[in-house]
Amino acid sequence: MNDRFYIVDDDKVIQRVLKNIIIKNNLGDIIGFSDNGKEAIEDIKTLNPDIVLVDLLLPDVDGIGIVSRLRKEKCDSVFIMISEVNAKDIVSKAYKEGIELYINKPINVIEVISVIKKVKEKMKMTKIIKNFEDAMETISFLKGTSSNEIKRKTDREKIETILAKLGILGEAGNNDIVEIVLWLENKNSENIMNYKLSDLYSYLNKKYKEEYEVSSNVGAIEQRIRRAINKGLKNIANIGIEDYSNDFFSRYASILYDFTEVRKQMDFARGKSKYSGKVNIKKFLEGILISLNNI
Repeated sequence: MNDRFYIVDDDKVIQRVLKNIIIKNNLGDIIGFSDNGKEAIEDIKTLNPDIVLVDLLLPDVDGIGIVSRLRKEKCDSVFIMISEVNAKDIVSKAYKEGIELYINKPINVIEVISVIKKVKEKMKMTKIIKNFEDAMETISFLKGTSSNEIKRKTDREKIETILAKLGILGEAGNNDIVEIVLWLENKNSENIMNYKLSDLYSYLNKKYKEEYEVSSNVGAIEQRIRRAINKGLKNIANIGIEDYSNDFFSRYASILYDFTEVRKQMDFARGKSKYSGKVNIKKFLEGILISLNNI
């Protein structure tokens, strides 16, 4: 069965161009178009397309607003944002709201095909993983394992996958990061601004004492975490230098870090600047927490 596409753009020419690219390259079927945000939201809820190509700048409700509204209503569609706006804060916000990838205008046929194929491949893998998790949940249920225990294990694997791709899974602060994010996730909190970093470090210190009888002061915990996140900044900057269009770099450079600091680190690594990038621990932890819902 072909993937079903819905296109949202107030430019009829762009609608036709995207339609032709999808049809001519056998990427899927077009099930609808819209040139404004309000209409698009209602259509997408009704038609439930597999993939939505959505322009950022639209009448009534912009592209980010569309994605945000539909994500809150548990829409399963995958969103690809299209825009000539390249401001990093806007791109970062789009990813945080739940888009999968970003396509720049003017439309480049090769880029559109490449992005759509990457999204389709990820959708296929996600479906396989979901089927596997459902099967494991059934088996675990029969063995008396609770669904909360399964979810916690799955979230740990998701966090470790991100850290592994960032190249810091073996760092001393890796486990600290995982435990903090799991604790925040368990509290159903996507806003760690409600917490002081010292509170998070104190929680870890108490947990380690109670569960492992290991004493570690909060200063040591902070140093481990900061070193790990700093190494991640260096690694993701190197990824961007080697391949600026790399999927992982495009998605996580502005979610886990301030993109301005990533660019500073890239210039430092190239020898173009004397100053390296800096990290924001809260932003990093919040980025991991947000990403759990989009993996």
